[in-house]
Amino acid sequence: METGPESIEPDNPRKQLFDAFIEHFCSVNSHEGVFPKKCRTCGKEYESLHHYICDTEAKAQTMEDVGEIMGKSFTMVYRNCSCGNTLVVTITEEIMPQITEFWDSLKLEAEISGHSLKHIVTSFVEEWENDIHSQFSCIKKNRRF
Repeated sequence: METGPESIEPDNPRKQLFDAFIEHFCSVNSHEGVFPKKCRTCGKEYESLHHYICDTEAKAQTMEDVGEIMGKSFTMVYRNCSCGNTLVVTITEEIMPQITEFWDSLKLEAEISGHSLKHIVTSFVEEWENDIHSQFSCIKKNRRF
């Protein structure tokens, strides 16, 4: 049986989990204070989370929970601008109240499935990107950094 976000059945609990949190991340889309996001290297501006996801490339480590380091719920999303500069979007409980629940759920899914947390996070980000690309008809350009 094939695994990965594209093979998840609609009644799959992971798909349902991902869909629920994708909806929560939509609330961050145009959150004041987070967007617009401007690249300090080339000046390109990303007016929303959807634009940021559509028009950047994911890094190897795309999303990280740094709450323990920061002493509060704190998530960093890493992506590369078309110029190659890494752009970081930070998400806290003030921006998305469900962020702690998100990480707790992903950690539980990793434990239950036997996959690493990194694998679960990567699967979530792929599903999230696919959702945004399909909703907003984004064209992902092949870029070399």
